[in-house]
Amino acid sequence: MDKTTDKTIEIAKCTLANMFEIRKEEFDRPLSRKRGVVEARRFLIYYLVDELGMRFLHIPPKMKSIKSHATAMHHFYKMIDLLEFETTTKLKYIDFKNQMADKGLSNLETELMKQIKMKKVISWNIKQLKEMIDEA
Repeated sequence: MDKTTDKTIEIAKCTLANMFEIRKEEFDRPLSRKRGVVEARRFLIYYLVDELGMRFLHIPPKMKSIKSHATAMHHFYKMIDLLEFETTTKLKYIDFKNQMADKGLSNLETELMKQIKMKKVISWNIKQLKEMIDEA
């Protein structure tokens, strides 16, 4: 996975920690079975697979509390059932996705501004080099 995916995962963890009123570190504590922690992990796993296209095998290295791909699969399929039958879970997940989309847009805007600034610097450097060549 690349740095952008890692950054997205960290943003998702922070967003979910805020939504479920838990600490971000809870995602990596394997023994916690608190409802909010389990739900937040489940939301994150579902998001990673469904939205980011992550394979189940790649989830355990990103979440220390998930010991195997089988655990990730269990959470994913459990979330599918919950989204189908529980309106509150569905609404909460939609809220989470919307928050992630908003944060993703702000990250894209920041990255775009950096690239525009870099383009201006490169253009200025090229102009300076052309002037130096013309003088020579």
